[in-house]
Amino acid sequence: MADACNKWQEFHKTMPLQNMGRTWVEIDSAALIANVSVARNAADQAAVMAVVKADAYGHGIKEVTSQLHRHVEAFGVATLTEALTVRQAVGKKQMIMILGALLAEEHEAALLSGLHVTVSSISEARQYSELATALDCSCQIHLVVDTGMGRLGLLEKEFSEAATQIATMPNLTISGFATHFPSADEDQELTKFQIDQFRTLSKRTELSPQWIHLANSAGILGFGKAGGNMVRPGLMLYGIPPVTDSPHARQLHPTLEWKARITQVRNLPEGSGISYGQTFITPQKMKVATIAAGYGDGYPRNLSGTGTEVIIGNRRCPLLGRVTMDMLMADVSDLEVTPAPGDNVTLIGGQNNPITVAELADKSNLIPWEILTGISPRVSRVMVNNEA
Repeated sequence: MADACNKWQEFHKTMPLQNMGRTWVEIDSAALIANVSVARNAADQAAVMAVVKADAYGHGIKEVTSQLHRHVEAFGVATLTEALTVRQAVGKKQMIMILGALLAEEHEAALLSGLHVTVSSISEARQYSELATALDCSCQIHLVVDTGMGRLGLLEKEFSEAATQIATMPNLTISGFATHFPSADEDQELTKFQIDQFRTLSKRTELSPQWIHLANSAGILGFGKAGGNMVRPGLMLYGIPPVTDSPHARQLHPTLEWKARITQVRNLPEGSGISYGQTFITPQKMKVATIAAGYGDGYPRNLSGTGTEVIIGNRRCPLLGRVTMDMLMADVSDLEVTPAPGDNVTLIGGQNNPITVAELADKSNLIPWEILTGISPRVSRVMVNNEA
């Protein structure tokens, strides 16, 4: 029994306990770094706040930040937990901004961790000021103006007066002015109006914060730095352009490949039902591979019956039947060499005829953001071309 326990301990040290090699994503760190450069060039060399919320869009927040911290000026996250994870990964000096509003009970941890926070009202600023005074520390805030997003920020009519008042509060430093574009990928006129409004409102305050940031990925590709001196690339950082009619969009490199392994290959007779509901019945004898990934890993169930394919042996093979929680089935009848259990399957990515995130999003009636952020924590993240 002791020998068995010792063997398990040694095994545990060397083998990751996520899906143990059944399904994983490979993250290309060189592509990540190249995409930062594309964003910076598109924004006329503005500073870059890399948006790494939602586990770095499914890429692994620790892995991504450890690769990018020397290549960006700041990181943007959505929650306190994400911010503290990044702080642990990159150290004390890097600017980390929480892009959403914090709960009152989260304020103290944010201040003590040196995080930059968003402020959307005078009362919120006062809470931070009073707490920072009590803790004898400073608080770096970014005032958000709501120019049309409707979820955070001071209203346009109150921004200038509120900013002037907040600037006098003790232990607060207004480090930034910010807004967000709701339709930079769809409505250029609205986005131009937002940029003009933001400039006008900022000038009225007669304040000069260190950072002015407006542009998300679509904003960067359509409007450069949009009048700011910092930009916030999210989706484009991961090699997926939210708009395609920009020369910079064509320079982006996909950063993620999702792979899984075959667990079984079976010869099924004509008339065999496949998966729940038997929505697919084999029309003739078929070779069917079972693949170790499913909607429990984040592979969308509504890709079922849509003509979706996976790559096996450098060939596209159609999925059969419904996607299940832990398994997919694919037709491998036409492959010249029959695959074997343990062989790799590409779910996203590939070389010559890659399966793209946009393709899966279109077929599943989702958006690329959902495909990426839906990849489950039980899928291992593996960094390739690792700089660290």
